[in-house]
Amino acid sequence: MLNEATRAELFAEGKEVRYRPGQTIHRQGDRDRSLQIIIEGQVSFSRLDLDGRKVNAAVFGPGETFGEIPLLTGRARTHDAVAVGSVRLLRLSDRQFRDLLNRKPGLRDRLLAELAERLIHAADRLDSALRLSVPQRVAQFLVAEVERSAGGRSLGVRQTDIAEALGVTREAVAAALRQFREARLIETRYRAIDVLDVEALRLAVGRTTAA
Repeated sequence: MLNEATRAELFAEGKEVRYRPGQTIHRQGDRDRSLQIIIEGQVSFSRLDLDGRKVNAAVFGPGETFGEIPLLTGRARTHDAVAVGSVRLLRLSDRQFRDLLNRKPGLRDRLLAELAERLIHAADRLDSALRLSVPQRVAQFLVAEVERSAGGRSLGVRQTDIAEALGVTREAVAAALRQFREARLIETRYRAIDVLDVEALRLAVGRTTAA
């Protein structure tokens, strides 16, 4: 996630855009070369594999950015981006972004550092998919969401959101959440999950019990 100083520089240049729940922000292959920063809400990213099947890649939240690859490389969008719930974004056009880089050349290095962090996160997700059970991956997701929200324990996520982010079935997520609810680690509400014991969820990630 970009630091506060970098976000302030970008916010001074951009334009706010709003999206409805389920609205497409961009599609895989689009040539739009703009940078987006999430102000409010979450954005789900997915793409089609070689067999035409949908593969869910990630869910980004407030303060996170996307669009760096088209801006820095000129390549097309690599994923579909869809609003999860109502979303507010800050959008910088290609021209606005390059004008800003000319005035603040150090910004490029900070964005490249952000991309490097994202690659590390992607590698961690792949490792988790290969090594961890579904309950462990759900616990890991919930812990990451708490950390992403600076310690906030009430998460505005649905079972479907978690299933799409992890690339598993909603039924498997429901079973994991039921397990955590019975252990009093979480409470579930309409379109929300309250984390009661984040440390216990961290411990759950390290266990090797089967799903």
